[in-house]
Amino acid sequence: MAVALFFPGLIPTRFDAISEFVTTNDHARRRFAQADEVLGYCLADAYREASIYEWEVFETGFMALTLALADCAQDRHGGRPAVCGGQSFGAFMAAVWAGALTYPDALELIRRSVAVETDYFDSLEEPLGCHFFYRLPHDTVQRLVEETRARGEWIDLSVVLDEEVHAVSASLRSLERFEQRVREEGGFPFYTMNRAEHCSAVSGLRRRLHDEVYGTVPWNAPGIPVLSDVDGRLLTDPEEIKQDLLDGWTTPVHWQTILRGLHTAAVDEVWIPGPRNMFARITNKSIPTRVITPRTALEA
Repeated sequence: MAVALFFPGLIPTRFDAISEFVTTNDHARRRFAQADEVLGYCLADAYREASIYEWEVFETGFMALTLALADCAQDRHGGRPAVCGGQSFGAFMAAVWAGALTYPDALELIRRSVAVETDYFDSLEEPLGCHFFYRLPHDTVQRLVEETRARGEWIDLSVVLDEEVHAVSASLRSLERFEQRVREEGGFPFYTMNRAEHCSAVSGLRRRLHDEVYGTVPWNAPGIPVLSDVDGRLLTDPEEIKQDLLDGWTTPVHWQTILRGLHTAAVDEVWIPGPRNMFARITNKSIPTRVITPRTALEA
């Protein structure tokens, strides 16, 4: 049976919801301890106190958490995945699991990237953001996007996970109005990031990350193919994987693209390590799915 290991994108998660797993599970303690050595501070302690906008802590903490859950999945279910992939930030964990990046190099890449990202977004004349929301049909979302553009404001659809889960990028000022319209239409706002992503507006950031960061760590041939969330291809060349992660900044995420890649890989089952099971609902419509959360890992 061919298994795909699929990593979800960054989901804001309170530390108290995962603290037992992080402090008692052997895989989690090992992953967090390795991160401590690279970062020079106790990641678990920083994660416990961090706000949602402390990106270095949240991104490295989420990487440590999900990789530990993937370790648990392999222990529990046996075998090794035939392909791995990830949505948005999850693509970094896929690159690590496949061997295209070592775990320490990935942590260092995140640290250096966050510094450039912060400088880039802080230097903009008007702050940009990305708003995630759910429980609105795609047609309604498109109508709200066109409504915003009709006012002469820039907005792009950044994420389409299924007919109910979306994200848009725009100025923070525009996103305040957009969030209000989401509520008025019966949708549920999730959260707003203080940076835009998966849209052409951040092409300048992609160039800076390419020039200043991604060439500072070695990229390796992966042990298993990496599924691109940009175009659905199965990648085995380290340079292609590096460019694909960069392209993720400027390319909208569409779940159908990822699903085509899973079908191309002819997988029979998907394992999803992460703190919540939204992706199980989506993938399970097409492919049998196992979700590995901190709770299920502790129960095992």
